[in-house]
Amino acid sequence: MPEWIELPDADAPDHRGRMRIDQRQAERSGANPPLILVGGMTQTLASWGGQLRPLSTLRTVVAYEARGQGATELSLTDCSLARHVEDFAALHRAIGLGGPVDLCGFSFGGRLALAIAAKRPELVRRLVISGVALDRGIVGRLIVQGWIAALATGNLEALARVSLPDILGPAYLEKHAAMLEPMVRASIDRNRHEGVLALMRATLELPPDSPWATEVLAAQVRAAGTRALCIGGTLDRLAPPSEVAALAAELGARCELIHDVGHTVAIEAPQQWRELVVAFLDATA
Repeated sequence: MPEWIELPDADAPDHRGRMRIDQRQAERSGANPPLILVGGMTQTLASWGGQLRPLSTLRTVVAYEARGQGATELSLTDCSLARHVEDFAALHRAIGLGGPVDLCGFSFGGRLALAIAAKRPELVRRLVISGVALDRGIVGRLIVQGWIAALATGNLEALARVSLPDILGPAYLEKHAAMLEPMVRASIDRNRHEGVLALMRATLELPPDSPWATEVLAAQVRAAGTRALCIGGTLDRLAPPSEVAALAAELGARCELIHDVGHTVAIEAPQQWRELVVAFLDATA
């Protein structure tokens, strides 16, 4: 069940904030390290609803809403990747995770997971990144610019509607046409305009020479020797398959592409995505 964890927040008036998490203890005892999940920019704890229970069969699983996501109550003054890495380290301490964890991120959460593994390698055993490309390409950049323009209207609904065909593959959209309106409403109800806008401005359009650029972080993760898995969808326009493979090559990582799905691979192909993740995390070599 969702719960609140107090964290230090230097930009808050009382220097404290709260992060919303969902922590599931392993149903059966085992030696597997905890698995931490962080989702895309407008995803919340509910986005992991279909994955939390099966993933927690043999390992403790923690999903969290990062600064600017969902209902988490942390200052939006600084939503940079650097601050998010500090937040993760604070969360790691606050819930007593102890040693290295397995870290799994999607889209924005995948870029954050990459940053955590690069800057705090002692906290990460294995890394799974979904929906992240070495380079978005022209189509991906145009999509992102459209999102920022939609959100600049001050209307979160505009972003929710514009982004649906960008993040979900056509087969999923067709199959779940009756659920599209509830998806839009859920995105509006579970997020805050100011939080999503702060995240977009701070993390979506980094210059190529930024020390937080994906290519730079990938090189640091590889140098640290962290084992990684990159997962993408063959119809993803935000993280084109060739660029997911390019990121995997930079990481010295495995690359798995799921056919006929778009950007949100863990939602569009939940069982296939989960099987890939579990097999990678449980592999002894």
